[in-house]
Amino acid sequence: MSVAESTDQAQHRHFPTKAVMSEAAQLDTIATRLMQVQQHWNDPGRVSQLADALAASRIVWHGIQTALAESTLAIPVEIQHNLLILSVYADGKINDCEAMPSTEGVGSLAALTRTLAGRLKEWRVAA
Repeated sequence: MSVAESTDQAQHRHFPTKAVMSEAAQLDTIATRLMQVQQHWNDPGRVSQLADALAASRIVWHGIQTALAESTLAIPVEIQHNLLILSVYADGKINDCEAMPSTEGVGSLAALTRTLAGRLKEWRVAA
């Protein structure tokens, strides 16, 4: 998903019943992009690729926060609370990666994003 598509979804608040799986898929895509940047850290286009990946990541995480605030995610309240805490933490990690880019920081954000995507998929299957 492009940054423009993510922005459109977040701005228009398109969070249907299947939003959990949609968010999981978006998070998976973002994690892959972040891992690619990390793996190709010394490539010439890294700065712009990192900026694009972080912008897309922020859009998805903010979209999750918006969906939580508007109660449009069909998940239990306890999971919503934990997801909100995690999304705020991820936002801080994104800020850290922008302020002081490092392979460790990007790797940490990618792992967090990929783990949450997997957990959301597991939860949806179990539900």
